[in-house]
Amino acid sequence: MALTIAQELIDAGTKYKKELLAMPVAVLAKIFPYFNLQTGIQGKTSGGILTVDAQLRPYRTSKDAAGSVAINPYEWETFLGDVVQEFDPNTLLGTLYTEATALKADKTKIAKLVAMEMVKKIGEALYNAMFTAVRNPAGNTTADLFNGYATQIAALITAGDISAAKGNLLDLSATPMTADNCGDQLKEFYRGADPLLKDANTFKYMPTSIREMYEDWYQVEYGHAPWNSQFAQRKLIGTEDKCSIASLGNMGGTSYIILSLRENMKIGVDQMSDQEDVEIRRVDNPKVVQLFMKSYFGVGLETVDKRVFKVLKYATA
Repeated sequence: MALTIAQELIDAGTKYKKELLAMPVAVLAKIFPYFNLQTGIQGKTSGGILTVDAQLRPYRTSKDAAGSVAINPYEWETFLGDVVQEFDPNTLLGTLYTEATALKADKTKIAKLVAMEMVKKIGEALYNAMFTAVRNPAGNTTADLFNGYATQIAALITAGDISAAKGNLLDLSATPMTADNCGDQLKEFYRGADPLLKDANTFKYMPTSIREMYEDWYQVEYGHAPWNSQFAQRKLIGTEDKCSIASLGNMGGTSYIILSLRENMKIGVDQMSDQEDVEIRRVDNPKVVQLFMKSYFGVGLETVDKRVFKVLKYATA
């Protein structure tokens, strides 16, 4: 049975507009336990951490005001991007739809499925670029749309805002990380963190390959311990279970491991204004339709203050 869904796709773009706009962000839901999603963000926004030198002292009548209040600002940004993609909807049906023998095909449902699959790919590209993207206004890919976490960190190290002197950087890249020393380096990194950071419930953001390396190290060190009942490790040993491991496939190729709070790791989207739009429309080729979408996206850090943030620069053999 032949199936043509071009008009149904165009209708789906209108009927399911809100769902289509939300789908790229929904694809990121798997990492929301580790990151703080902020909506209504367009362009630059400022974060920071408040430093207040206020202490309760013995009472006296005189004012004798003392202490200081300061905020160390940090700016991050979301950028408006767009998608203009022409495609033949019938070429997608082979992977998304198999003709049923007993039921008549529902073109409307199939059209929605095709439309959702298209915008889902946009979300997957956002996930893949979260750490490594480098802003290039003349570019044509998601990796050109915004500055990823690793890109921002590299710039902040160059600027001196992240450094050993500031207490938010440990550079162990001179000694390649291996399965033999992985756990030792990760423990050294954590134990050298600011006491307030170690008091908090934190995540250690690392590539999946480093988490696998840590698990191999862990089994060599503690594989025969009576309390070791599983291979997979989701907590860093020696942290009283305060530090959880957030292993992410999109950190591959970076040279940083991040220790921070979930609230400090920002993902910025809009999702609230008429600046964002999605449409499926016909073009001059009768065989294809065009997906048009524009949306804001960016990532950033609330602050790089050592009390809530620290970076390990590492290398592998």
